Amino acid sequence: MFETLLSKTLFILAISLGFCFLGALAVVNYFKIAYKKGVSYVTAKRNEHGQLDLEVSPQLIKKIFWPALIINIITFVILLFCKNMIPLNFFLMSLFTFTDGITIGILLLSIDENIGVKVTALTAIATLLTSLVGMYSGIDFSFLGKFLFFALIGLIIVSIIRIFVSIKGFHRKIIAAVGILIFIGYLLYDFNNLDKAKNIAKLNNWNTALDFSVNIYLDIINLFLQILDLLSD
Repeated sequence: MFETLLSKTLFILAISLGFCFLGALAVVNYFKIAYKKGVSYVTAKRNEHGQLDLEVSPQLIKKIFWPALIINIITFVILLFCKNMIPLNFFLMSLFTFTDGITIGILLLSIDENIGVKVTALTAIATLLTSLVGMYSGIDFSFLGKFLFFALIGLIIVSIIRIFVSIKGFHRKIIAAVGILIFIGYLLYDFNNLDKAKNIAKLNNWNTALDFSVNIYLDIINLFLQILDLLSD
């Protein structure tokens, strides 16, 4: 089992996405149960589709979001320095992706948790298609590297500006659409690199697989967030 680099990478990626999903599901379900119990810090309204949309106290959201985000960032930084230390690297990856899920769950609650299914489906379709094109089209996507790097820097700068300046409506959706294109490009690029490396014997190990899975995982999560931004009101 897991004799190839591809199988190792996809296994780690699947586990990582699973932990992320569990983190998000745990948060959303916790507040759904709390609402059914009638607690004061969770209310609800009907969205435009008639679905129940939970509204959680902003103070409580902050108390959960910021600690989870801080743990998430610290864990990722430690992972970068310990990525070749088995089994510590796999524990850190699990913790990183689980806390990622917690922050995503909180974001969904802040927007509308019902949109999560649609965003997840679109992200899964985009990931599947880019993996097929990146690995089996025969096209060398290495030329995307420099373009994507500078585009990502630009997106990060715009994201920082958005912290201090409110960008809404059409302009926000344009930024999200550009972000989607960037991370679709990164998925093509990273899956293409995985395809090139999968038959190189010296790269067929769990540490290399972890490196590829981290890159692809980040592509997928960031694509999810950009699609969420595009579809949210």
